[in-house]
Amino acid sequence: MEAAIDLFSTQGFHATPTQQISDRAGVSAGTLFRYFRTKEELIDSLHSSIHRALSDAVDEAIRPETPVEDQIKNVKRQVLHWMFKNPKKTLFFEQFSSSPNITEKAKGEAVIRFSALDELYQKAVSRGILKGINKEVFLANFWYPNFMLIHMHAFGRLQSDVEETIEQSVASMWCGMEQRQ
Repeated sequence: MEAAIDLFSTQGFHATPTQQISDRAGVSAGTLFRYFRTKEELIDSLHSSIHRALSDAVDEAIRPETPVEDQIKNVKRQVLHWMFKNPKKTLFFEQFSSSPNITEKAKGEAVIRFSALDELYQKAVSRGILKGINKEVFLANFWYPNFMLIHMHAFGRLQSDVEETIEQSVASMWCGMEQRQ
């Protein structure tokens, strides 16, 4: 699985043949196909595993006893920590999320797995914390800057240390949403 993540995250899905994956993993193509009937099934399986790990990071950061604003910030921090620790998985996740070939199964998992983040957004809106910010804009501000930071980190172009970068990203996200209030 790591060989596939490594290759997909650097070469893309279409430019990575299954033979190259099995060669990198040190197994025969037949062995790979014993576990995954198609390349798409392998990609879906990897996505599901990564999605589950990210979803766990979101769930772990939610503390119902704290204010909603702090919960959203904590979730952003936790997700960024996970992403910086797992840059290749993050780049795979970004690629998959942007792919036009996402299966219906994967789309369904995405809705279910990140429902906790959706619930935080709904709470923030209902309490007047996020005024005039629609869900798509909230999610774009929450997720997409993270991917750019991980790209910069993966290519050695991140100027600040990771902790400072995470705190600046959290503050930037929140300041951008606060201005609408």
